[in-house]
Amino acid sequence: MFKKLIISVVLSSFVAAPAFAISANYRAQLERSGCTQQTELDGTCNIHKTKAENQKAAKASAATSGDRAELENFLRDSVRGQKTDDAYSALEGYGFKNNEPLIWVKGKQKVTLKVNSADVVTSATSAH
Repeated sequence: MFKKLIISVVLSSFVAAPAFAISANYRAQLERSGCTQQTELDGTCNIHKTKAENQKAAKASAATSGDRAELENFLRDSVRGQKTDDAYSALEGYGFKNNEPLIWVKGKQKVTLKVNSADVVTSATSAH
C-alpha cells in the first residue's frame, strides 16, 4: 500500500509540473518581435525583427495585397472581354504603358494580354 502511495505521489508530481512547450529564449524573441508562434510559422512575422519593423512590413504587405485586388478588379471589369482598342485605352487611363506587344507596365506591375482572332482580350494576367 505504501509503495502505491509513493508511486502515485511521484507520478502526480510529474503530471502537475508545468510543461513549457517553448524555450525562454524563443519566448523572449516572440515578445520582442510582437509575433505569435502561428504568425512566425506562417511567415507573416519575423522573430529576428523588432515589433515596429514587423508592423511596418505588415502594413506594406496589406497595401500591396489591396493594390493587387484593385488591379484584378480593374482587369476583370475593364480589360478582359473587351476589344483591344477599348482595353488599351482603359490600361492607359489606369497609368500603364505599352512597352512590348501585349505587355503593359506600371511601376512594378506588369499585365500580359492574350487576344483572340476577333481582336478581343481573352486573358489579362498581372505580375508584381
